[in-house]
Parts: sequence; structure tokens; C-alpha cells
Amino acid sequence: MNELFKAAGHVRLHRGKIMLIKAGGGTIAKPGAMRQFARQVSVVHALGARVIVVHGGGPQTDTLQRLLGEEPRMVDGRRVTTGNAMRALRMATAGELNGELVAALDAEGVPAVGVSGASAGLLVASRRPPMQTTAGQVDFGLVGDIRAVDPKPLMALLDKDLIPVVCPPAGDGQGGFLNVNADLAAASIAVALKAAKLVLMTGAPGVLTNPEDPQSLLSALSLAELDALEEAGSLRGGMRVKAAAIRAALYGGVGRVHVVSGVDGVALLQELYTNHGAGTLVTKEKELAPMKADADTAKDASKLAAPPVLPASVEPKPTARAASKPRGKQRPAATAGATVRKRS
Repeated sequence: MNELFKAAGHVRLHRGKIMLIKAGGGTIAKPGAMRQFARQVSVVHALGARVIVVHGGGPQTDTLQRLLGEEPRMVDGRRVTTGNAMRALRMATAGELNGELVAALDAEGVPAVGVSGASAGLLVASRRPPMQTTAGQVDFGLVGDIRAVDPKPLMALLDKDLIPVVCPPAGDGQGGFLNVNADLAAASIAVALKAAKLVLMTGAPGVLTNPEDPQSLLSALSLAELDALEEAGSLRGGMRVKAAAIRAALYGGVGRVHVVSGVDGVALLQELYTNHGAGTLVTKEKELAPMKADADTAKDASKLAAPPVLPASVEPKPTARAASKPRGKQRPAATAGATVRKRS
């Protein structure tokens, strides 16, 4: 029961707030993983948050693309989308995965509605011109950059206490489809809805200083620290795209972004409803003091995490930074004189 008392402040903080939760296709690829995800979302919804789920479908699209006789090609975490790749994407996401996720949420007592990004003008994109990448200049094909988001269809569902479950592709405004990255789509929707939080669930436990070492998980970052990690080469592949989504969300007015394991069956709840969290909290500016959401959360200051340690290759700044947290272990209590950050 003591854990419920400790969680009460976080529950009050999130009640009535819009929260975008994005699940990567790999994190919900297996039925058991999808049930775990749906179970956690059902708790977040039951505790009063207004939830929108956005999902990708990368592994599922890869499988179908190969069945169509074409090998998938990824550059910097983004898919080069041919005609066959677009067919595979539509079949994998709107045609299969979206319905399965809606059914899994329904089984957990959550009233969910599947929505394609192209439905009712929700997401409208413009085709991306060839762009410079780490592999040189690349034409990504039927890939779009989101130019408009209409939040009205989603707000209509939220107002009826329904959970929209959104998947790519987006429309191009002329009757066609364009592939949009699900992380970036989630960020764009979060900005349009003035969401309080964006949660990115991924195969990693959070943002890591060393992508090969899950023990190098960072508890909290500012955007400047995230930029430093990217410059140091610590963000690779899909995490580079997530970094772009995090920037878009925070600069667009979303209060906080969390990067959390989509593999751990309780990581989402630990991140949202405990002070020690389970993943990485990213804020626009460095937070050096506890946020007084209410008396309950303020009383837990002794369990707040200190700022993270960045890789040795990054020039240190004259503020205290905590050692990175091993996955699954509680963040250490702040030491005397150390700066602290609020987890909520």
C-alpha cells in the first residue's frame, strides 16, 4: 500500500492531461509483448490520463516487403520507401498491426479506436526531396515530411473517453500515401494537441551513453545534453530519429519526453508513477530543483535523481552530474549538496 501513497502525487499530476505513447513495431511484435503494452496503457488510462497511442511497424513491414520480393533498405534509421515498400507498410500497419493492437487494448478493458494517419486529414505530408545522409545523398522515395496535423478527429475521440490508436502512412493531400516515421508523427501530434507528455517506447531501456551497454542508461537529460550525446556518436540508427522527434516535441511546447523500454512489462508505469523512474526523462532545459506538483511529490525529494554523466568525449559543464543508472535498479538518492531533478 505504501507504493500507492507514493504514486498518488504522480497520478494527480497526470490526471486529465493528454499523453502520447508511441510503441515501436518491434516492441509489440509478439502477442505477449503486445498484451504487456496494452495492460500498461490500460492502467494509465484508468488513472485518468487522456491517452493517444501511436505505433510503427518496422519489423512487420520488413517481413512483408521481402515476401513481395524486395529487400528493405534503411538509411540513418529511415526507410527508403519504394512502391512495394509502401504496399508492405500499409498492409503491415493499417491492415494488420493496428487492428491487433486495438483488440489487445479492448481485451484489457480499454475502449480503443484504430486510426490511419491518412484518415480525415489527420496527417498530411509533403514528399521529401533527396537529402544528405551519412551514406551520402539519398532519395527516400515515397517518404514524407509532415506539413499539417488536424487534431480535431483525435480530440473528438478523447472527449468520448476513447483511446485513438494511430499508425502510418500519412496522406499527401492528393489521394496518395507517404511513409512518415512514427516517432516524428507522434511528436507532431503531441505538439498539435498541446500534450503534456510524449513517451517513446523502444527496444533499449532508454537513452544510453554506450548503445552496446544497457547498463549505461541515463536517468535525465536536457536538450543540450542530448545534442552533446549525438555529437559524441552515442546515438545511432533509430535513436537518432528519436532525438529529432524529442527536439520537435520539446521545441513545439510539449512539457516532457520520456524514452522507455518497450520490452520491460512494467517500465512505462515505473517511469510515469515513481520518482526513480525506469527510462530517460528529457526536458528542454536542465531541471535543477524538484517541481512542486503537490506536497506528496515534494516530500519524495530524497529519491530524486541527480543530473547524468555524459561520455568522456563531451566537454563537461560546471554542474553536478550523477552516474548513469543500471537498468532495473532504483536511482540513487541525491547526495548532500548535489543538484536534483524531479521525476514526473
